[in-house]
Amino acid sequence: MGQCHLLQQAYSRDRSHLSQRGLFPVRTALVTTFHDTVNCCFNSVLETMGTSVRDVVFGRLTNRGIPPSDISTRFDDMVEVLHESFGGAARVIIYKTMVELYQQYSKSVDFTYQDSLKDHMALLRERVVTDHLVPKRVQRDDSALSSGLLLIQSSKPGYRYR
Repeated sequence: MGQCHLLQQAYSRDRSHLSQRGLFPVRTALVTTFHDTVNCCFNSVLETMGTSVRDVVFGRLTNRGIPPSDISTRFDDMVEVLHESFGGAARVIIYKTMVELYQQYSKSVDFTYQDSLKDHMALLRERVVTDHLVPKRVQRDDSALSSGLLLIQSSKPGYRYR
């Protein structure tokens, strides 16, 4: 499904053009990595519920115009579609996704099933960007950073994209 992939241009060798245009490659890489991590966590949660559940959920989302690759960028829309389709059971999927996401960023899960998960998603995203947090599934290699690459590990142990 390609949920995890190689990100390029975390840092640019020639940063002069970036400062002139006001672009922030580290921020962009962090946000992109965050979105990839949300997608991976969502997929992982669905995998624990079985392939038939995963297929039904992705089918419903796709039918409503939300492909698996857009889960993180259209998180609120995804939550709405799941609630319309599955009622209260959707909250279990969302809560488990949030717990896994917080664990990826080594953050304590300081919210309950009843709390506003939307607010906690926004808070974590802001902390990731502000504090330059990197999820456990991302391996930082100083030599890779100096050449402008961040390597992201697949959810499969021992597998690395190059």
